[in-house]
Amino acid sequence: MDQKTNKKQLRSHILERRKAMPPNERQQYAAQICRHLLENERLAAAGAIMAFHPFGDEADILPFIQEAMKRGQEIWLPLALVEQRRLIPYRYTGPEMLKQGVYGIMEPDPAKAEEAELARLDAVVVPGVAFDRQGGRMGYGGGFYDRFLAGLDKPPFLLGVGFSMQVVEHVPLEPHDIRLDGMVTENGFFQS
Repeated sequence: MDQKTNKKQLRSHILERRKAMPPNERQQYAAQICRHLLENERLAAAGAIMAFHPFGDEADILPFIQEAMKRGQEIWLPLALVEQRRLIPYRYTGPEMLKQGVYGIMEPDPAKAEEAELARLDAVVVPGVAFDRQGGRMGYGGGFYDRFLAGLDKPPFLLGVGFSMQVVEHVPLEPHDIRLDGMVTENGFFQS
């Protein structure tokens, strides 16, 4: 089986399993994930954090985002430019600066938001479909994050976020795939 088929099968398998999680369990796990994110020392030390707006059955990290802002941290959310397969982060100031994006994901409205200053980025909380303990991550297939991260001058602290059922033995990686520094699930933090 080639790498592409392998990735495709793993992606659809994990997404089906994640979708099948009972809502109350998903909620409970997401609350635990937020707690672990808030307790993470490297994340707590970051001045500017790029996060993501949860979509579909992803872990709801909005409580983490709100708490981080309360403690004075700057939160950025990405705007996806689909044709160019690029992410542009904007400073998040609250739900009123968001609009519904192309995949139905809430994202910054450039008319109401200020573009973030990339040189100030300390940490990125990265969504994904599957993760492994060696820092491997498989996203949704667009390559947006790999392209964004490859374009940065200095590597920020990269933290994957997902449920423990999204952690697999081995994520099939390609040369351009960027490895994460660690991962947070409902069970806590582990370093890659």
